[in-house]
Amino acid sequence: MGNFRSGKDYYLQEIEHIPMEYKGIIITGPSGVGKSTVARRLCEKYDCFQIVQAVTTRKMRKDDYPGQYEYISMEKFNSLDKEGKLLVKAEYRGQKYGILKSSFESVLNAGKVPVVIITPELMKEMKEKCFLSVFLDAPDNILNDRLKSRGEILDESILKQRAIDREYKKDCLYELKNIDVEKTVDLLQCLWEYRNSGGILPSRIIRLMIECGMLLEGNVKEMIENIQGASYDLSLGDEYYSGGRIKRLTDKNPFLIIEPYDYAIVTSKENANFPKDIAGRFDLSVSLFCQGVILSNGPQIDPGFKGKLFCLLFNTSNTPVVLKRGQHYATLEFHKLLEPTSPYEGQYQNRFEIIHYLPSNTLRGAISELRKDLEKVKKESLRLQTMALSIIGAFLTIIAILLAFR
Repeated sequence: MGNFRSGKDYYLQEIEHIPMEYKGIIITGPSGVGKSTVARRLCEKYDCFQIVQAVTTRKMRKDDYPGQYEYISMEKFNSLDKEGKLLVKAEYRGQKYGILKSSFESVLNAGKVPVVIITPELMKEMKEKCFLSVFLDAPDNILNDRLKSRGEILDESILKQRAIDREYKKDCLYELKNIDVEKTVDLLQCLWEYRNSGGILPSRIIRLMIECGMLLEGNVKEMIENIQGASYDLSLGDEYYSGGRIKRLTDKNPFLIIEPYDYAIVTSKENANFPKDIAGRFDLSVSLFCQGVILSNGPQIDPGFKGKLFCLLFNTSNTPVVLKRGQHYATLEFHKLLEPTSPYEGQYQNRFEIIHYLPSNTLRGAISELRKDLEKVKKESLRLQTMALSIIGAFLTIIAILLAFR
């Protein structure tokens, strides 16, 4: 019977690959990013969520809300730890934080989705516990203003801790920019709702993700205008490679001309910032395709990729094709995976300049050599045409002279 397996054996093997159900949401990030504010608003706006109360040895702050923490002594914290009653624990800026197992279980028993607020360092312990993990961040100036507003003094220790906190981004499934709390909350709800499903992202989710710093980075107002029903219109960036040189489009020189049977390597205006469970695919705009341009490169953007998007455009027509700075040249789709995968870690990660994408043999590539050969043929043909015309001209002159003496 060879390696025949019964239906039962096959089913048991396949069921092992079914993704585990997330136990809840983890929200983490540097001090001042608004973890508690976001978590509280999430629970207020969407009744299915509930914050798991934490214990801490620090004193109450004015921005703490009722029920967020149980404030205990160092002795009691150590006693809870010794008795094995803590789900997780950590020390942060000289104070201890933890989550009681009983607090977590009470949320589950109430039929709610647990929302756990933890310090970034705790991600080491929570990484393997099947939570939908979200790292909230914001620009430094916003973080500084928020810390000042609650009476904290910005010193070297806070800035150093912030840098350490950001090292734990890689341990989280998603990284969000918490600029607008309402948009952050709405996106968190979407991420939870579609946590174990896959498909092409619609415009509503694309917009929320871009507004929260995911998928693409750049001028947010401009990018919002480029969102279509289930795709995004990529804009032509300034840097490109053509004619053996790296060049730039400017206000004074906004046009890229691709000559017949020639090519250009172009960049997108936007930067990619993909999470671990979203891949992208892009292809040429219909208008350029109808002009005889083809896109020649691998069109997939791997999950976890961060960097500039590049592609090679080849003009197959016998007339020049003109592209304008910032114009729509390619259409990008976003595909949510059924489950997260290993993020891209190749040589192009965090590369934003075209020089990193040019192969070493670009100047002597097949297309370049072919173009040089065509130029030689054209020059030789022109030389032969000139010579032939000269001979014909001389011949006609001689005939004219002979006829004049008749």
